[in-house]
Amino acid sequence: MRTSRSRGFTLVEMLVTLAIFAVLLMIAIPSMRPFLQSQSVKNASMDINSTVALARSEAIKRNATVDVTANNAADWSQGWVVSQTAANVIRKQPALANIVITPSSGSFSFSGNGRITGTGATFTIKPVNKAGSQPLCLTVTVGATGRVESTKVTCP
Repeated sequence: MRTSRSRGFTLVEMLVTLAIFAVLLMIAIPSMRPFLQSQSVKNASMDINSTVALARSEAIKRNATVDVTANNAADWSQGWVVSQTAANVIRKQPALANIVITPSSGSFSFSGNGRITGTGATFTIKPVNKAGSQPLCLTVTVGATGRVESTKVTCP
């Protein structure tokens, strides 16, 4: 008579594996927080960069003034709107979580020739709850020609 040996994992083996995985996960999660915060800051910088490029190109394409206006003039992380007029919205940027974007002004505009109608705009992007010894903060400057420059700064 032949005995059949069962293949697979026993309950004890499975529980030991899950326990080891849980311990490794608990060690890894706290070290990921600074990385995730810096990625949020970089993503916000890229969102502003793409908004400037869109607003400038739409102003040139339409040969009209295109406005970029914040939902909250004191904190652009609440979202913003790119529009030709109040009724003609081109793009709405939703709110961004866990960051603060402090602007130099509540809005800026591009004229039909692709230049900013004012002197430009400056944004300071920082995480809400800073983690790690050196959290990433950026200053995004939009020049009169629409050129965007990001600079790493120390967080206040």
